[in-house]
Amino acid sequence: MATENVTTLRRCHDAFSRKDIEGASKLVSAEVTLTDHGRGITVTGAEQFGDWMKAFYAMASDIELVDASYIAAGEYVIAQFRAVGTQDGSLGQFAASGRRFSLDVCEIWKFDPTGRAVEGHNYSDGLGLLTQLGHLASAAAATT
Repeated sequence: MATENVTTLRRCHDAFSRKDIEGASKLVSAEVTLTDHGRGITVTGAEQFGDWMKAFYAMASDIELVDASYIAAGEYVIAQFRAVGTQDGSLGQFAASGRRFSLDVCEIWKFDPTGRAVEGHNYSDGLGLLTQLGHLASAAAATT
């Protein structure tokens, strides 16, 4: 089942890159819980999971996931990838900058015996993203 779980997560990530929210949401449990540690939020259920994805599209209409690698670990799958795109929409209080970004992401997903993702944890560097987008000065620039 471990390799099937990798295939499912890869399909979910591919659906995200195609802006196929419905397709991605079908691969998770209706009761899925996802914690976005970088933003300090938790979403529950397939509908909120879809809304979580929509927020990324609103910030960067061309966002896609690239350079993904996956590790099967029993009922868990660990994924490492980059989210790349251009900030052509707002990100919370930050207006569109028009800048490109490359955000390193790590996710850990737990799957149930039927092969549906039931719990996810998303880790990314929000401070680094805001710096790339020009909304915050880099640490090097702040010390000079």
